[in-house]
Formats: sequence, structure tokens, C-alpha cells
Amino acid sequence: MFKPRHEIVKVEPRVAILVVSNSRFRMLIESSNIEDESGRKAYEIFKKNNIKVYNPIYIPNDEDIVRAYIKVLSKTFNANIIITIGGTGPSKRDRTVDAVSSICRELPGFGELFRRLSEERIGIHAIMSRAGAYICDECAVFCLPGSPDAVELAIERIIIPIMEHLLSEIFR
Repeated sequence: MFKPRHEIVKVEPRVAILVVSNSRFRMLIESSNIEDESGRKAYEIFKKNNIKVYNPIYIPNDEDIVRAYIKVLSKTFNANIIITIGGTGPSKRDRTVDAVSSICRELPGFGELFRRLSEERIGIHAIMSRAGAYICDECAVFCLPGSPDAVELAIERIIIPIMEHLLSEIFR
């Protein structure tokens, strides 16, 4: 087990979930009834681990809107971990990573590890994911694919195990 050589700064994680999906946003507008397994799964995993988590927010796949919500969630709602779900693929509609990377610094190791772990489950199709981790001021932003399995993999195998140390480094 990794042990840092310096003191760990204790920071309470405050997680916001941002589901970036034109179809889910349309469901919200048209009927206020959303079928969203991935956002619900993320919320439940954090709750099960006794981590403070806000209810998922649904927005369209638009770069300006994604950037605005990242800023609002971190500055106004004091989230220090933001999980975006959706918009990480190779399609021209997938704009989440472009939006986040335009305002944050990348932590490339997350995407590399996520794709390696994903390859064990789904094979070579893992290369189509642009999943990534970023630092925006005092907030870590994880951009995850919309698949419930991908969300579970990233949160349980990577994000929760590294969260305490990552927040300590951000606030150090």
C-alpha cells in the first residue's frame, strides 16, 4: 500500500454528479421522468461508501453549459469532486472532455488506467473512450463514459481509493 512521505491534509469529499446527455436532458424537460442508470449508480456507490454526494444534475452536451456547471458546482456548491457522465466518446457530439480540458489541468494517469482496466472487460473498444481526470482550482473533475459498467469501474476501482490522497494534494 502506498504511503505518502508527507502529512495528509484531511478534506471531506463533496461529490457532484453531472450527467451530460442530450437525451436525458430532453427526458427531464418533456416529462421530468428520467431513466438514468449511470447517474443513479454513481450516486448510490458514493452513498454506500458514506461519501457526501449531491443528487445528479442533467444538462445537454454543450461545451459552454458544461463549463458553466463545473464552475458553479465547485465555486457555489463547494463540490471538490465532480463526476461527469457522458460525452467522452469519439463522436462529434461528445463535447464533455473538450469543455473540461479547456478550463482545467489534466491528470493523464487516470485515463490511462481507466482504459487499461476497461480493456480487461470490453477489449479493444476501450480505446474509444476519452475518459479523463482534471484539476480545476480546488476541485477534481472526472469525465466518465455513460455506460453504467464504466461508471462503476471508475468510481469503485480508481476514484474512491485515490480520493483522500488526491484531495490532500489539491489542498496542500
